[in-house]
Amino acid sequence: MNEYLCHDFKTPRTDTSRRLPSSFRAIPVIFYVALVGSAYVMTMDYFGYKRALKQKTDAEERQKVSEASTEAFRKEKGDLEAEATKAEKVAEWMEGARNIQPIAVKIARAVQADTRITQVALERNEQVPSNIALTIHLNGSKVSTELAAIESALGQLLYRSYSPQQTKNGDVVEYHSTLVRQAD
Repeated sequence: MNEYLCHDFKTPRTDTSRRLPSSFRAIPVIFYVALVGSAYVMTMDYFGYKRALKQKTDAEERQKVSEASTEAFRKEKGDLEAEATKAEKVAEWMEGARNIQPIAVKIARAVQADTRITQVALERNEQVPSNIALTIHLNGSKVSTELAAIESALGQLLYRSYSPQQTKNGDVVEYHSTLVRQAD
């Protein structure tokens, strides 16, 4: 081989570029610290994700329970509203029967002791609720005077008889009339 080439390898060479500053020695340390830090963040994110999934399933279970209880409350509310509607209808019926009660009392008080009432029927007309159909079955000797007393007693309550009819079957007199409320 050539002596010159061999000699060239053995001679010391001067550096053509400067050395890196000593602060650059921290770069590998920073790299490994960043690597450990990112591993820590990723691990904590993974555990946080698992915790979030568990919280989500717990929240969904609580939502199902609350929806079930809400549905139960709605059903109970519907039942209560149905009962309230029934109660209102009963109250309306009682309110409608209120003006029939004095009529029945007046009829009972107008009849003398020797005359018997075998049947009294008071029915409201659906088309005109202020009109009441009256049917009385009387048994006794002075039935015609009793019917006049009943009509005068009903007149005190501002009712007048419209189209009264009487039929006699033996000792029983059947009286039909429509009671019409008079204006004050």
